[in-house]
Amino acid sequence: MTTWKTIGQDHLVQALGKSLQQDRLSHAYLLVGPPQVGKMTLAMDLARAVNCLDEQKRPCGACRQCQRIEGGIHADVQVIGVETDGRTERLRAEITIDQVRALEQAATLKPYEGACRVFIIDGAERLNLYAANALLKTVEEPPPQVLLLLLTSNEEAIPLTLRSRCQRLGLRPLSLEAVAKLLIDEQGLSQERAQLLGRLSGGRLGWALAATSDSTVIEERTRQLQRLQEVVDGGLEVRFEYARELAAQYGRSRETARQVLGLWLQWWRDLLVLREGSRELVVNLDYLGADHDGALVRMSQQFQTVEMARFASELAATMERLEQNANPRIALDVLMLALPRAAVVAS
Repeated sequence: MTTWKTIGQDHLVQALGKSLQQDRLSHAYLLVGPPQVGKMTLAMDLARAVNCLDEQKRPCGACRQCQRIEGGIHADVQVIGVETDGRTERLRAEITIDQVRALEQAATLKPYEGACRVFIIDGAERLNLYAANALLKTVEEPPPQVLLLLLTSNEEAIPLTLRSRCQRLGLRPLSLEAVAKLLIDEQGLSQERAQLLGRLSGGRLGWALAATSDSTVIEERTRQLQRLQEVVDGGLEVRFEYARELAAQYGRSRETARQVLGLWLQWWRDLLVLREGSRELVVNLDYLGADHDGALVRMSQQFQTVEMARFASELAATMERLEQNANPRIALDVLMLALPRAAVVAS
């Protein structure tokens, strides 16, 4: 029995296991799926499998190769992602051509301690055009004993010339019920807590496990939702100040800013479904009750359905504009201008 750590992607595990048995793995794979759905877990499973010493059950999880890869200390397994700018000490927006050139040089070397060199590009949509074009040569003419794994949550942002030369592996979110069951069975969570994290995860087991083990994940969510309510209840000055804060955050970490906007979109979706009487579809379950003063119920009564739908659409459009490199401050100022005014609800 093999020890794949990937959960809920049986269609991929079975296909890859068969390819391993037949020695027919591709030299390059594109792993596609939403953030924290399990792309890195699958990539590490593949890295262990191609270097595993047990010919019968790869990856075995017990041999020295598997254990060193799992411990993150294997010389032949390298993860490439956006790096910190030494001058500004902020994460760069892109994976650069210099990083790809370093990868190409390393790829020409024989494996140091295993059977295969594995290069994992985490956030392949962040490859700038020059880096993507440089990587294309390695993908088209791969050196022997090299496996390239490109991980992305936005495959359309990767040039077609590059992604068409990789075998695509699509990772699917788990059902919310499956996530909740795993949290109850394997993490010992209560049914109520597991149901909440299952809803919030959107089927992304990695997010749910992170929220289970790290209390700051939910604490940060609480802080962001409190800020959201302050902005909705505030005037233009408050809203523009928030746009300035979020634009600055976008400059430091695009991914963090995207998560904040995704939380806003999730919240306004909840307002819509609650206003339409579909309480069972609400994601932010803990904001229905007294623990958070019924904030969802209160806010759903302050806006008309058309206002909520219009702002949700504007939120989605703003996220798309930012993906297309719109000026963050201008885009977020426009978003705040579109935020409807809350009506006073009679007590």
